[in-house]
Order: sequence, then structure tokens, then C-alpha cells
Amino acid sequence: MSIERLQACIRRRKTPVALVLNPVEERLDGKFLNNFTNMYGDCPMAHAEALRYHGSQAISQTAELLPAVILRAEPYLSQGFMGMDVLSNLVNMAKSQGMYTVVDARCAGIEPWLGGGVNADAVTVLPYGSAESWTPPEDKAVFAVLRTRDAGTGSVQNLMAGDRQVFLAAGEQAARFGAGAMAETGYSLDIRDLRRRLKDTFLLLACCDGDNAYPAFDEYGHGAMIADESIQYAPDMAAAAQEAVATMKKTIQVL
Repeated sequence: MSIERLQACIRRRKTPVALVLNPVEERLDGKFLNNFTNMYGDCPMAHAEALRYHGSQAISQTAELLPAVILRAEPYLSQGFMGMDVLSNLVNMAKSQGMYTVVDARCAGIEPWLGGGVNADAVTVLPYGSAESWTPPEDKAVFAVLRTRDAGTGSVQNLMAGDRQVFLAAGEQAARFGAGAMAETGYSLDIRDLRRRLKDTFLLLACCDGDNAYPAFDEYGHGAMIADESIQYAPDMAAAAQEAVATMKKTIQVL
């Protein structure tokens, strides 16, 4: 199963820290974009090539240190078909270097992301689709996005559905189909509730440090992964990844 492969990657690297590629162009090194705009003009191709260079540098510098990469789809798709080509290229590059790949598309249909040119190992989905959203090919995985950090979403996600909040009810539905769960939260109480309700579900946690994520893991450091968005902006991404791994080991030991 695909999530078992992900857990194997985590055990091999001895860390649950994952690289996130969600590049905000204004935070990238401007000289790279300038180089491409000088070649192609200020057009989607130039912006897409800057994203390709940035992503390939991040993957090549961290592939020996981190088990997985999570690629947020929007920054790439905003550049049209060239951006889609970059996303596909980065997924395949990461896989070739031994990283598990998750496209954070928050979609309803999984086929464009798990097949075709992108061919990622896993994709994130919104948790209100049909059963087809939860049934990927056997060697692929789906993560239901239960908690998001967008302003105002808590007014819906925190609504009560029987004896539990909506985000927990959606997680239970996803678990019945064998999906993983993704949550953007830095609150340990949210994570405790998720783990209590979703005992055997693999959790993908964003916007969270090791101390607050601790309840998601078992005594062997298994069962969850923590997405790190800061590494992608570091001047030395390899050094930043090493520091993130060392910091996480103070709280979570992977055996």
C-alpha cells in the first residue's frame, strides 16, 4: 500500500519532516526570475522556469535528508500549461531521488494527479466528494483535508455533527475508505481529537511543530508526518533541512 511506502520512507530517513514546495514568488531569490525574464520576457514561461529551478534545487538539496515532498498545486497551475509541466517534472524528479510525493491539490477528482504526466504517489482531496474520491489505485494514496488555516473556515469545520465536530466526522468517513487525513493546525487539542477518533489513520500535519504534533505519533514515531514550509526559503536548504531534522528528534524519535 502507498501509505506503507510512505512510512517506510520515514523510517529510512529517521525523521517525519517533509519538504513543502508552496513557493510565493516574492519570497524567492529575485535574480533567478530576472535571468528567465531576460531570456523569455515577462511571461508564464519565465515564471514557470523560475519555479522549476527553485523546486529542483530544493529537492536535490534535501532528498538525502527528508522522506517526502509536498507540492502545493496552485503556484504551478497559475502559470498555465507550463506550470503543470513544471509540477509534473518536479514530482518525477523527487520520485527518482527516493522521495515520496504528495500533490496538495485539494481536489474532487484524483485521476489528473495520480495518473498521466504528474503521477504522484498521493494527492489531497476535499472530504465531501463521492466514493470515487477515496478509491485510488492500490499503489497510490489519498489524504482528506480536514482542517485548513484559511480565515473563517473554522466557522464551518467546528460545527457539530452529532457528538463531534464536522472535521472529525469527515475524517471518520475518510478513514472508512482507507484514506489518510491532512490538518493545518498548531493546536495539540485538535491533533489529540484526530488521533482519538482516527486511531489507525496516517496524519499529515501542517502549520505544526513537534511538541504540538506529538499526540499524532505512536511510541515508535510512526503514524504521522509534519510538513515544513520554511525549508524552501532558506539560503542553504540542506542546512535548514538538517536543522529541522535535529530539532524534531528532540521531541519525536523514529524507530
